[in-house]
Amino acid sequence: MLVYAIGRDTSVWSSNAEEFYPERFSGTNIDVKGNDFQLLPFGSGRRKCPGMQLGMIVSQLVVAQMVHCFNLKLPNGMSPDELDMTDKFGATLPRANHLMAMATYSFAYLTK
Repeated sequence: MLVYAIGRDTSVWSSNAEEFYPERFSGTNIDVKGNDFQLLPFGSGRRKCPGMQLGMIVSQLVVAQMVHCFNLKLPNGMSPDELDMTDKFGATLPRANHLMAMATYSFAYLTK
């Protein structure tokens, strides 16, 4: 609950703390390793996630593989502005609504 509150503190993140705005980290030295208390996705100190390094590597590999092998499109001509990015409170902050995407192979030889 405390990390949830820190990640949405408007005195730290400005008035758009609830919005997806990755440019806010441009030009800063904030990292995800728990050294900066503005951003604590894996905890800090003795309570730090022991699987942080494995999680970072595996998530990068999975995303890189998906981008490399698939073309992803939004269904029914939906624009990116129409995506619902709200989350619901829980242990991992899951999305309130599922993200739907149409995936097709990006390699012609895989479809033969």
